Amino acid sequence: MSLIKFGDRLTSLGCTNVSKSGDSLEVDIDGLKIKIDFSPEWLKSINSFYRAKQYHFDTERRMLSGNKFVEFQVQKLSPGFSFNPYHRFVDNNKNEVTLEPGSHIFLLSSFETEVYALTFDFIKGRLEARSARRAGRKGKLSKGRYSCRVGDFFLIYNTVRYIPKLKLDRENLIKVGLEKIRSCLFNLAYSKNEAWEVRDDIKSSGFRHHAFEEETELEIPSANYDSDIVSHYKVAKSSLFPGQIFLSYYHILEYFFLQVADEDLFQAARAQLNEPRFKATYNNVTKLIATVKKNDNTGDEKKMLCSVLQKYVSEEDYIEFVNKTEENIGEKIISGKNLNIFGCTFKVQLEKGHALSNTASLLKHIRNSIVHSSDRHTREDCYQPFTESEEVVARYIPIIQFMSEKLIFATAE
Repeated sequence: MSLIKFGDRLTSLGCTNVSKSGDSLEVDIDGLKIKIDFSPEWLKSINSFYRAKQYHFDTERRMLSGNKFVEFQVQKLSPGFSFNPYHRFVDNNKNEVTLEPGSHIFLLSSFETEVYALTFDFIKGRLEARSARRAGRKGKLSKGRYSCRVGDFFLIYNTVRYIPKLKLDRENLIKVGLEKIRSCLFNLAYSKNEAWEVRDDIKSSGFRHHAFEEETELEIPSANYDSDIVSHYKVAKSSLFPGQIFLSYYHILEYFFLQVADEDLFQAARAQLNEPRFKATYNNVTKLIATVKKNDNTGDEKKMLCSVLQKYVSEEDYIEFVNKTEENIGEKIISGKNLNIFGCTFKVQLEKGHALSNTASLLKHIRNSIVHSSDRHTREDCYQPFTESEEVVARYIPIIQFMSEKLIFATAE
């Protein structure tokens, strides 16, 4: 009976000719004839899932709760693929937390949601590709049914489950379980250098930022690029997190702060010292000192950033890039009026003489908001990982990436 309910769900997803054959289901998916085989473990889980009333699945939180456990979907943050991860934590009271691939019940709970329906086209495509590969190895298309496992109908989810020794009511089970799980995930990062996060704690819609790639053939560059700043560029390109990406690009701009500031100071002083009539009189020396003080920007990072941008970035090219970016995105993320970013309002005029200096103020403010996790003095909003603030930072990554690339090009030999 439970296999029939599983088949009914496939029918609701658009599959046809669904029929039970022993411990298997035969089903047609867009012309592909499939036989789904169920192992004894899966049959036991399916019977339990469709007969029991204890399971509650929160689609938004990616959370499954039962009478004696709570299970959350988790996402790996540290690099590298983990195949069938397994970590088990136990305390003195015999409470248990395990991180491993999602349980059968968790996958079946997801199977009955609209979220699964949105991914079913991808799963169908995967089944068709596997069938085609198998037919290719045999040298001809099979007239029979393509045999697959029930696991082929699910995406791979990793979850973390809390099982208390003593029974708790469901509300406390979820509350206490989440607290214990978070503590265990910190311990895992501390002890094993593996960083995982509860999917429910990731409030941003994703880590991706706007990027517009163009098809191009790879060529050997004629220039040699500064390896120090290219290292920061590679970190930015390989990071998953908007805050890290932004700071890595900012490091490229920051790399030239003192160099450009010293050049500006040198040029200002040299203009006076090279004057033929310059004499080391009190008035002339006083004037020289005033010039040095006026052009010494080493104590003002915003001015140093502005000087770097004005030296290496064409304002006309930047304005053109912003216009194109906003057209592609369909939103004025830079030139919009009164942009509220982390507690401050900005207005960027896309006009010569204003665009770079206005943008420098905006970028410096975002950098400060990322670096300072809180601001007790001004009470400004700050960046926090896994929250909506990531989306704010991601909006401006194309801008600072453009700036950084211009510096890399301009300083190459």
